[in-house]
Amino acid sequence: MGFIDNIAESLGLSELNAERSFRAVLMGDGAAYFENVSSVKSYSPDKIELVLKKGGLKITGESLFIKKFCAGDVAVCGRIKTLERT
Repeated sequence: MGFIDNIAESLGLSELNAERSFRAVLMGDGAAYFENVSSVKSYSPDKIELVLKKGGLKITGESLFIKKFCAGDVAVCGRIKTLERT
């Protein structure tokens, strides 16, 4: 069970556990957590592009870095300005 699944279950929101192309949790403008990521397409301090199981995601901002990438989960930190499906 993933991080977001644990949160949804503890809040009694089990219907959120339905299969989706990806899941994201934004923590202010300083961090984001993504599930169902296949790979990192490109990385720079101002843009990170992720390959999702269905499509892609472009994250733009300042001083971006990947804090965690393991088993389809990615944690991105830095000043996040935009998220865009690609």
